Amino acid sequence: DSREPLPLPGNVACYAVAASTSAPLGGIKDALIGDGLVPLHSALGQHDEARHVLAFEPHKQWTAWGVNHIALLKNPEATAQLLRWLQV
Repeated sequence: DSREPLPLPGNVACYAVAASTSAPLGGIKDALIGDGLVPLHSALGQHDEARHVLAFEPHKQWTAWGVNHIALLKNPEATAQLLRWLQV
């Protein structure tokens, strides 16, 4: 793997929004599926190799459950979460 890690910038508030077509209480298989385009762990900046992990703080991550990649764009709960983060 020749990719060079690029960490999150230290002086910028960084957040992660992800989606999964499964239910939140689904099994490990469902959690890995993600939104039909991006695996859930990847959308949240997680990686098997520590040097590639994006360290989003837990309270700066949010997952839309039962939502696919395209539907996330118009998901009212995602919009509400973004507005909460922007109001801080």
